[in-house]
Amino acid sequence: MDRTDKLINNREPKRMLLMFAVMLFLAAGVWYLISGALADTAVEERIRGMLSFYAGQRFTDVPAEEYVQSGAELAKSYGISADMSPRLMDGYSELRMKIFLYGVGAAAVADLIWLVFGMSQLFRVYGGVERVRAQCLDLSERLIAAPEMVGDDMSCIRQLSDSLALTSRRLGVVNSQLAEAKNGIADFLADLSHQLKTSLAVIRLNSDILTEVDGIEPERRRQLSDEMEANIEGMEELVITALKLAKLSAGAVRYEMKEQKLADTCREAITRIAPLLRENGISAELDCPDDIVFAHDRAWLCEAIENIIKNAADHSDCSELRIEAEALTSVVKLSVTDNGIGIPQEDIPRLFERFGRATGDRSMKSVGIGLSIAQKIAIAHSGDITVFSEEGSGTKFVMTFLL
Repeated sequence: MDRTDKLINNREPKRMLLMFAVMLFLAAGVWYLISGALADTAVEERIRGMLSFYAGQRFTDVPAEEYVQSGAELAKSYGISADMSPRLMDGYSELRMKIFLYGVGAAAVADLIWLVFGMSQLFRVYGGVERVRAQCLDLSERLIAAPEMVGDDMSCIRQLSDSLALTSRRLGVVNSQLAEAKNGIADFLADLSHQLKTSLAVIRLNSDILTEVDGIEPERRRQLSDEMEANIEGMEELVITALKLAKLSAGAVRYEMKEQKLADTCREAITRIAPLLRENGISAELDCPDDIVFAHDRAWLCEAIENIIKNAADHSDCSELRIEAEALTSVVKLSVTDNGIGIPQEDIPRLFERFGRATGDRSMKSVGIGLSIAQKIAIAHSGDITVFSEEGSGTKFVMTFLL
């Protein structure tokens, strides 16, 4: 945008031009009054000088009052006195006009200097705004990490430029988070689809055998049907669990935090997982005092405890589980301990990853999302999960909640 466009398209330059015209008009009015007073004074001094000269005083001397009075006596017969109106004198109008023009000219020059300086400063501000605008356009098309600072220190333009730089940095963070989330979603979908493909392949193969092969033995037919049912149940569990994880990862869960007994929550989790424990011949012992009370969402915390117990039942080859809780000064600790085969140390960091399993685990009993869900629930309750394990000596999961 050039200066002409800035002048035409903005109100401020027009207001400055209008203010210049108003100030010039007011200066003309003021100087008209001042010129009259100055002309009156000048002509009055001229009359006094002429009267003192007539009385014998030198023309170059300052008129003395006695000479002025004497001259007035001499000129009285001609109708001239010291207090006569100066506007009756010849040349008064020309003198007043000269004073008026000089005064208005000086005021016009001062106003013009003010106008030029003000316009230049205003266009300088517009230049800074244009540069910030150009940076905004660049920011809308491509993310610029560090926009150039514009304007003087502490000026409005600098503050606007700082705000743009801050916006750029925050957009950079958001862009990075979005890219990370996009990659996470892509990985999640890839893992999920991989898990589903295996079950779908089994279902399709068994379905083809049942529909295309004649004379299948009843026992073989029942076996194929059972395999299909097991895979369908596994897919159902996978989808439901994946939806829970997606909901937790998106922060779309509204927790109902209430002061309630931890023992009741643990009992509910054990009750819900009891069929699986019986199926695997695992006994569960609960040691949780009834006086441990803290704010938590029973349904979701029960889900976390259940997932940890299920992980032990599916992968540890244990026969006993012990769930213990203790309340300390500022934390509540809840531990789930099994007497299973343990976990190699190098595999512990992968336990809470989606679809993460120990390298030696070949079990297909679970989908590999439960521990990730448990960790997110613990974090939402101002806590975390720590794993202690040694191969051949069992595993201990400790959930620690800050009070």
